[in-house]
Amino acid sequence: MRKNRFILFLLFGGLSLLTSCGSESDNITTPQELFSDGKLVSLPIDSQTSNVSAGLVAFSTDRNWLFNVNYTNNEVQLYDLDSKTLQKRMVFDVEGPEGVDYISGIHVQSLDSIFLFGYPMSHLNLTDTSAKIKAKYTYEPPLSYTGAFVHNAYYKYTPILRGNKLLVNTKFEANPREVFDDTLASKRLSYTIDLKSSEVELLPITYPKDYNQSGPKLLEFSMATDGEKLVYSLVADHHLYVADLEGNGIKTVNAKSKYIDQSFPSFNEATDRFNTMKYVYASDRYERILYDEYRGVFYRFVLPKVEVENEEEITQLRRFPRKFAVMILDKDLNVLGETLMPENTYYPNNSFVSKEGLFISISHPDNPANEEDLMSFEVFKLKEVE
Repeated sequence: MRKNRFILFLLFGGLSLLTSCGSESDNITTPQELFSDGKLVSLPIDSQTSNVSAGLVAFSTDRNWLFNVNYTNNEVQLYDLDSKTLQKRMVFDVEGPEGVDYISGIHVQSLDSIFLFGYPMSHLNLTDTSAKIKAKYTYEPPLSYTGAFVHNAYYKYTPILRGNKLLVNTKFEANPREVFDDTLASKRLSYTIDLKSSEVELLPITYPKDYNQSGPKLLEFSMATDGEKLVYSLVADHHLYVADLEGNGIKTVNAKSKYIDQSFPSFNEATDRFNTMKYVYASDRYERILYDEYRGVFYRFVLPKVEVENEEEITQLRRFPRKFAVMILDKDLNVLGETLMPENTYYPNNSFVSKEGLFISISHPDNPANEEDLMSFEVFKLKEVE
């Protein structure tokens, strides 16, 4: 049986340092839930492609496209979601004049402008569906910050290109166990890269002042945009943080999940290996936030804590969360509803929005519908709660 070769950027390693399909709406304000008629969209894959992706990016023109980052071959695959066929394989050399290093994530500005990111290297390349490198950009991250952190299956966010400036998220270099509020409140979440001058500029938005008030927490976050504002979701914070596209005018919005406890424990309460892993993979947390441009809502993914008894169970959680919920928020970030998904059925990090709805991978190893030679998704739509 072919094993998945999907390589995640493991968080634990890093710590060691509507209404109806296709109808557009931007003013849904009534209570909503996600529903599915069980319909699957399945894409055939070959023996060198895992059905658990290292990153998925949906993009629409006159057709619906899905880009798949395949670490095994350092390639980006392009699928036609309408015909459910593979259209392009963009394979990139690691060395030589056309070398791009290992691809950690991508940003699709258009079919003619696809940005390739490496991490932790601060390398940025521009290509198109021909897989020819059109431009190489070199930049120096701000002092004590990492290169652009773009990973399409891990606390997802979408880079934003405005003029010559590319807005990217970043991480600051520190051991999260040793970061307290007096330090954290000065740390930025994003910066821009000027693609012409290579200059970088930190955005004003920072971590909230009291984020670590009760002790150090995990520092991961996700960001989404509706084209008018930036919305940041932190892993251990019920609030969402909203700024304009320059990172100014920061507003705080309460968006607590009903499936998560009110308070988050301190990371420093985990004093040994097992409890550290349990804290990282089995505790309450918020993960990705997505914007649905077709229905004018945000989706916030929630992973409630689960009980584990041994490292084997945690190893499973490391790859495949046991349970999760999806919050639905309107454009003003009012909570419209929250849907708890059945356990051991879906893989939430392989989710994306397309015209048809919210696609969530069914490639969980305990899901009997999971097939290793297919990358399959269930399509969820919005339904007004009666």
